[in-house]
Amino acid sequence: MHSKDTREVDPSMRIAHINVTANLSTGRIAAGLCRYAQNAGHKVLLCYGRGPAPTGIPSLRIGDTLRGPMDLAAQPLKKLLSSTTAAVMGTASKLGVYLHGGLSRLTDRSGFYSSQTTRYFLTQLDKFQPELVHLHNLHGYYLNVPMVIDYLRERDIPVVWTLHDSWPYTGHCAYYHFPIPPCLSAADRPDASVPTACLRWQKGCSSCPLKKTYPTSWLLDQSSRNYMDKWTLFTSLRRLALATPSRWLAGEVKRSFFSQYPVHHLPNGLDLSQFRPCGDERLMQRTAIRYGLDQLGDRRLVLSVAAVWDERKGLSHLTALSQQLGSGYCVAVVGLTEKQQKALPAGMLAIPHTATVEELCALYTIADLYISLSQGETMGMTLLESMACGTQVLCYHTTAMPELVTPECGESVPVGDIAAAADAVRRLCDEPKDPFACMEQAARYSPENCYRGYLELYEQL
Repeated sequence: MHSKDTREVDPSMRIAHINVTANLSTGRIAAGLCRYAQNAGHKVLLCYGRGPAPTGIPSLRIGDTLRGPMDLAAQPLKKLLSSTTAAVMGTASKLGVYLHGGLSRLTDRSGFYSSQTTRYFLTQLDKFQPELVHLHNLHGYYLNVPMVIDYLRERDIPVVWTLHDSWPYTGHCAYYHFPIPPCLSAADRPDASVPTACLRWQKGCSSCPLKKTYPTSWLLDQSSRNYMDKWTLFTSLRRLALATPSRWLAGEVKRSFFSQYPVHHLPNGLDLSQFRPCGDERLMQRTAIRYGLDQLGDRRLVLSVAAVWDERKGLSHLTALSQQLGSGYCVAVVGLTEKQQKALPAGMLAIPHTATVEELCALYTIADLYISLSQGETMGMTLLESMACGTQVLCYHTTAMPELVTPECGESVPVGDIAAAADAVRRLCDEPKDPFACMEQAARYSPENCYRGYLELYEQL
């Protein structure tokens, strides 16, 4: 008589995440999901293209080990670099990113290079034996996207794909809203009948009006070819579930070639143990001195933060707002490059990327108001970060941002309407919202509230 096998079946899954970064922007979200899955007993691997490694998470930096003739050709160049430059570049994988980016600018084929790097990465991923792969941003000049999708399809691996932007379903761009110049009065407002976004992706991209936007193409327009290649490639996945951080983006995805797949609205979670009001007076004082806030006097501080300041993020709009507000207010912009800092007009405060999250929270806490004049966001995490620190917010009434901003914690104004934005700034600074209401709104986006839905989705697949 055979004895009964009483061994327990391991309920954990082996989950691999793939993203361009591991600690910045979408990388924080991927890392947060990994930690949450780890705490639930699952085995995780965070595969990323560049930037610092996450702490406490098994990770694999894509391209760290040189493989293939293109990478080998880069080795002599790396040897020619000064030790300082080599240290900044870290590994020759950065040369691969530059090569991929350069070719993309010439050919408009972002995501179709880095084949040697990707081939080696997939052999490393195979050793992990993932039972589910969670995709994030595949663009960023670090992966050959067709090779990754072919790998997933051939092994019939379940895939969850969080769309942090629109690149997967367009022929070129990651954001398809046309830049709107700042308007200072009602007479300057754009004609409401003029489209503010390109909608060619709904039928099929061609003659791209946004080819100069990221991922930039200097010469060719391959938007039609890219669109068809993506459609064929991505819809070849049998076991695919899509997730978006906002209802707005979910609605957009349902109008794309992804319409046959389920789309789940799963907001990004915010680590409330990191983002909270700064209670350290000495840290706030040091931060104020370091970034020049101690020189403001009685001026109201209006803060805006971005990882990268491009036209979409609204730097020119902030400049126009600063001029409209006058000397009683200071608009401080965080995350500027050295060139952007030098070009910022007098009266505004230029701040580079903060050294730590704690410093960033100190800035949020010190500010009278946080403002985002971005013309397109798939969620708007900086709005949540500010509210978590007890600071009220103001944004444009466009894309996903109004989903976050309730009347209890801020306001939204029409896109480009600087006069309306200036009026709202004055009103909010004179009659500020309750900090606890702001914190309560941010608390709805805790990792526990947001990431639980992902684990349920994993189990369904």
